[in-house]
Amino acid sequence: MSLPADSERASRSSWLTSVAFWLCLFAAGGLYATVTLSPKLLTFFQLHRDYHANQWKLVSLKEQVDHLQRVIDAQKNDPAFVREQARDDFDVAAPDEQRIPVDSRLRLNIGTGNANLVVVPRDLPWHTGLLAVVARSRAAANTLLGLAAFLVLYAFTLLNERVKGSREVA
Repeated sequence: MSLPADSERASRSSWLTSVAFWLCLFAAGGLYATVTLSPKLLTFFQLHRDYHANQWKLVSLKEQVDHLQRVIDAQKNDPAFVREQARDDFDVAAPDEQRIPVDSRLRLNIGTGNANLVVVPRDLPWHTGLLAVVARSRAAANTLLGLAAFLVLYAFTLLNERVKGSREVA
């Protein structure tokens, strides 16, 4: 009766050993990938942030160009607009005209639009700090590589399944 219990215990032990072996190998591969890919990922995240900031600037500049194009078209084709623009520039008013002060956003404002647009770049993801440490610190990278090497050695020396009678002498 002790034979099935021992084989069940050995089977469970070999299953756990196999899982531990593969977990060590996957962890070692993940550590190696972290060291290898961290400079590239850090550069990717920074370029992605700059790309989005430049896209916002491009949209802003396009809106400014469209606004200025509408002003140019109005100056060429609308004499009333030119008259109002000249009155505003020279601060000329007819003697019977009464001026009512209004908010600056309601006044005729033909300037360049939002030329002073300040684009706040996105925040980098939380893990880029860790990537930066690994990418810029040789000591951190060497520590992670040493840990990966230790995990591989541990997996192949202590977690390696030994099959009895697998070698045959010829």
